[in-house]
Amino acid sequence: MLFWAGAVLTAILGYKQLQWWLPVVIALAVAALQFFVFHSLVGAQGARLELLFSLILNLTMYYATFSIGRAIGERRARRRKGVAKRGRP
Repeated sequence: MLFWAGAVLTAILGYKQLQWWLPVVIALAVAALQFFVFHSLVGAQGARLELLFSLILNLTMYYATFSIGRAIGERRARRRKGVAKRGRP
């Protein structure tokens, strides 16, 4: 659930045209929460490896959703301003 909540949050932040480093901060926070949940459920064995894998997965997913949100936000901003598309005079 933390993973998907972070993905939605980064898409919204990308749509609002915020800074590129926000997905990193969110990925680190979600990975830390996932680490503590996994550590409390399973114990010390494998928790560090789980932290590494979840951090890599979070960074990949959050940058992807951030980029998608940013692209949609830029497109909508251009439409609001009435800027012509490529190929049109």
